[in-house]
Amino acid sequence: MNLVLVGLNHRTASVEVRERYSVAPADGSGLNEKLVQMSDLDEAVVLSTCNRTELVAVSSNPEAAIQCLTYFLRNEIGDGRLDMDQIYELRAEAVVSHLFSVAASLDSMVLGEAQILGQVKDAYHAGVRTRSCGPILHRLFQRAFRTAKRIRTETQLGSSSVSVARVGIQLARELFESFEDKVVLLIGAGQMAEASLHGLREAGVRELVIANRTLENAQLLARRLNARAVALDDLEVELASADVVLASVQADRPIVTKTMLEKSTARRSGRPLLIVDLAVPRNVASDASELSLVYLYDLDDLEDVARRGRENRATSIAPAEAIVIEERDRYERWREALPTVPTIQKLRAFAYERVRGELAATGQASGAELDRIARSMTAKLLHEPLERLRREAEAGAGLYYRDAVERLFGLEEED
Repeated sequence: MNLVLVGLNHRTASVEVRERYSVAPADGSGLNEKLVQMSDLDEAVVLSTCNRTELVAVSSNPEAAIQCLTYFLRNEIGDGRLDMDQIYELRAEAVVSHLFSVAASLDSMVLGEAQILGQVKDAYHAGVRTRSCGPILHRLFQRAFRTAKRIRTETQLGSSSVSVARVGIQLARELFESFEDKVVLLIGAGQMAEASLHGLREAGVRELVIANRTLENAQLLARRLNARAVALDDLEVELASADVVLASVQADRPIVTKTMLEKSTARRSGRPLLIVDLAVPRNVASDASELSLVYLYDLDDLEDVARRGRENRATSIAPAEAIVIEERDRYERWREALPTVPTIQKLRAFAYERVRGELAATGQASGAELDRIARSMTAKLLHEPLERLRREAEAGAGLYYRDAVERLFGLEEED
């Protein structure tokens, strides 16, 4: 069985393209179910974050699977207007290295971003719920989580908290000398919002306002950080008094429009407004940047700030990549040994039946005691040969030894 992956990310496609191909968490399960109904795919999982949409799958026909995934990405998830040069294709070991790097935030806009691991876990859990994630992808994702944990604990990438939200705040700090007299409006109350709030408090912001679709969630977050909570219906009023806006709400269309900003700007007395849109799809209409005194930045605009952060953390990349290679090799050794698993099961059953038959003929044990003794003797008898078979499989000679064992013991005729 072969691993394949098709996707687009912040390196191959602009935010305008990525938002057309983003997948809301609620839609992931349905897409997984559709994917595994395609004839050339045995397992499949959709992974979507603010900076990527990827389809990872298992297939006995990798080239046909790549075609299936490409079609699905372009036409089932998106609108069919995706250029082929915006898509990347990965196969075999490259899929393993890539997913491990994604989970560990080595392939993110913000190197070491903590939030991405949670999004990878969400994708995996959606695949488990829909049973589109089988044994090969299950092991792949579990090993990816282990890789991310090792990188966070064994390298300097885990030494400080970084996120896209904090990059947005860093941009704001470069534009304003001080936050002490500024009003910051945060649109959203999820994980991205909470990361923003902690960063804003560290930056010295005195007045924070949280606007959210569910007012109760905004109030819970506001109480923890001494902020003020409002409903999204009050957004136009709050925009009139804000100096900085950070937007991070899951929505399929902009919730801040040019018209809304025009109305609020009229009441701002000539004060500039900085808006950092951290969402995909974007929360703020792109034509809002046409307004004077409105300075709008989206995720693509944060790339320069993020690049400087990557340069500061570059010394952690080499040891992190070494961990990725080590964990990839472990996963590949496990996958190479998979063809021997049925043979091991058949050999155990073959030996157990014969040992049990010989013990039963002596009349010295019966029932559960006979089964226990037979299983114990079988395990001791086969322990060393099976360990050698596993080692040979991990070394790449699994198929040769599997065929030899099956031929010697006549297992090819066993069910």
